[in-house]
Amino acid sequence: MKEENLELYSQVGMNLKEIRRNRKISLEELAEKSNVSKLTLGKIERGEANPTLNILWKICRALNIQLASLLTFEEKTEVYRFCSNPHFNGPNNDWFVDPLFKTLGTMEWYRACIEANSEYSEFHLAGSEETVLVLNGQLEMKVGENYHLLHQWDIIKFKGDELHTYINRSDEKVYLMLSLTYQAAN
Repeated sequence: MKEENLELYSQVGMNLKEIRRNRKISLEELAEKSNVSKLTLGKIERGEANPTLNILWKICRALNIQLASLLTFEEKTEVYRFCSNPHFNGPNNDWFVDPLFKTLGTMEWYRACIEANSEYSEFHLAGSEETVLVLNGQLEMKVGENYHLLHQWDIIKFKGDELHTYINRSDEKVYLMLSLTYQAAN
């Protein structure tokens, strides 16, 4: 595991522990609400686990927090170089997102990649909105029961709390820019 990812997972663990303790929620209660085992939650809090993005979304939904709440962002001008950031992987390592920015507590920006011939599904907090920009190739998006074929530079916006699936049917990786907007800051 890369050193940058170790630092990222340690940061996530420390912030999760702080949020959970500030809300006076035990590991057992969070495990029950999130459907993530107490053992896994403990390892995440100690920075010993490499949590998948799916597990992090479960925890965020259970705590009703934004994913960026588990990260620490400095208030300054920052440049993010392509492929230089640590990232969160999907369960099969065929999807990843790089957390980039959190703006005024209501919007998060991510760079994402979906591997060739793969798909990834997720949903976010109630009342959230997601916007996806396709940077190369083509992507099929399933939002609820509807399918949308997107080409390079196409943008789709939809309710983030609805189950949605990113589908790459090509033989090349597809890169995306994602933003998540929330009704109110956490």
